[in-house]
Amino acid sequence: MSYLLETKKILKERAFKEASQLVEGKIKEIRSGTPNLPFEKTKLAEVEINKFFYEGRTVDRVMIVLRSNGCQHYKTNGGCSMCAHLNGAPLTDKITHQNYVEQWNSVIDGSFVESAEKSFNLNDYPVVCVYNLGSLLNPEEISVETVKYIFSSLNEYKGVKKVIIESRAEYVTEDILKAIREEYDGVVEVGIGVESTNFLIRELCHHKAIEDTSIITDAVNALHKFNMKALAYVNFKPIFLTESEAIEDAIKTSVDCFKKFGFDAVSIEPTSLQENSLANYLYNLGLYRVPWLWSLRDIIHGIYNQMNVCKLDIRLGGYFDEEVLSGSQGAGFSERNEIFPHMTSSNCSYCTNDFVEAIKQFNMTYDVNDLDAVKQCDHCYKLWLDTKKIRDSRSIYERIKDILGGE
Repeated sequence: MSYLLETKKILKERAFKEASQLVEGKIKEIRSGTPNLPFEKTKLAEVEINKFFYEGRTVDRVMIVLRSNGCQHYKTNGGCSMCAHLNGAPLTDKITHQNYVEQWNSVIDGSFVESAEKSFNLNDYPVVCVYNLGSLLNPEEISVETVKYIFSSLNEYKGVKKVIIESRAEYVTEDILKAIREEYDGVVEVGIGVESTNFLIRELCHHKAIEDTSIITDAVNALHKFNMKALAYVNFKPIFLTESEAIEDAIKTSVDCFKKFGFDAVSIEPTSLQENSLANYLYNLGLYRVPWLWSLRDIIHGIYNQMNVCKLDIRLGGYFDEEVLSGSQGAGFSERNEIFPHMTSSNCSYCTNDFVEAIKQFNMTYDVNDLDAVKQCDHCYKLWLDTKKIRDSRSIYERIKDILGGE
């Protein structure tokens, strides 16, 4: 019996390695076509204003996206299967500390605003997001000196009540959090991409490169030690999964994030499509569909039922009424900001807008009744129900081999 178990273990390890190599190989092949665009290193990638639910009320939030050196996971391993944020980073150049300082100073003095009719004051925004198309806490992407400079200046703006940043879990260390706390005494929330707590889904479907989730536990514990908030990102419907599998995984992952890892909040991120991503590549081949918005209602109900609560800090990401103050977002997709998707999750043309409005309302209340209020659509609801019935008897290994192995 021990011989058979050992043989099965070896076969599983071999199958995982082969599948992983196929996924990473295809991602790197796709990434090789990423254009090296001539970005201005002293100008921000994007600034937009949208609404956010904070301390029981709706407030204005400013999202500041630094033009940065790009995600190290992306550069080293090809990055995550759904992401193409490296489209917004200079591939053969480097953003220096001084470049970052000039970018950030344009926020402080408001000079980044492209319209002469608009003015900007950071004090007008209780919630400030500072993103860098990667991990703000990775010193290889953005120096500790730069991070301290940004937080030191934020401490001068008492109208700012909460700052949200993002980082991969392995860079959330006590040293960098201590450095931030030396400069800033306000509320800090760090978004961490968990994506899935299922090992095979996380590593093969998302290509996350987090084989040991103890780094997630350590990151959350470190954040709480320094009185910071931990936000988990859960990517809904990665490649290679059916709709029903993706729903089940999003529910389980979200519950795990609250119960097992101790996250303070969870943001469900329905997969969208960006150029130069594996998800977009499979979509173009007719082998992937972005998730249905109807499925989000199942996910929220599932989380609340398993947590035995009626409200939690659960956000549905990607759907805002934004006002773009700076960036290359234009009239057509060819002129849009390189970091934005060309397709987001949807139902049909008759009901998608209604559901998106319900998502915006849910993000202000965390009340699933806001999603339930969307009427069943005569054009697509039955199709979505039928889609949920689709089963795939193949293992994830077999699916990857069938899709990518024969190329």
